[in-house]
Amino acid sequence: MTSPAQRRLSTGENRTTADTPLIVQRARAVDPTGAPIVRSFTMHLPGDRRALFLSRAWTRRMVTVLGWRGDVLRAVECVVRIVDNGVRHGIPSSVPSCEVQLTLTIATDETGSLVIDVADLNPTFVDFDAAVRGEKGRGLRHVAVFGARVTRFLPHEGSGKTVRAVLPAGPVDV
Repeated sequence: MTSPAQRRLSTGENRTTADTPLIVQRARAVDPTGAPIVRSFTMHLPGDRRALFLSRAWTRRMVTVLGWRGDVLRAVECVVRIVDNGVRHGIPSSVPSCEVQLTLTIATDETGSLVIDVADLNPTFVDFDAAVRGEKGRGLRHVAVFGARVTRFLPHEGSGKTVRAVLPAGPVDV
């Protein structure tokens, strides 16, 4: 096994990303909201309560690395509530325990908005609109109250769904 100092870095990787469990993705063509993604980071999370702590710590770091001009704590709270929703409702019982995971992607788009995607393994989301309105649970309603536009979509390949929250950049309360 080689140490990080001895390991050869691949294209698009630096010392920070080489030692961190994340995937750096190049700019994608266009996200479903219409604005091109400028930069993004992805992390795979366990499909249990540990995902809440891991997503909280990772998001604080990645939002800062992205240089997003918004309230970092608001972004972290949005992420944790969507991840919690994924842990509670996004893992079908038929999925083998070795495959239970969520995927968290944090990105910025050309408008300066923060795009938060949490992908899970369950393609259904019964009463999604009611959940966002707060009529069925409170998690996604809180995300909307924080100022995020909350949507969902099915992936082009694979199974499951992605819940997306887009937070506009804005003034930060200090």
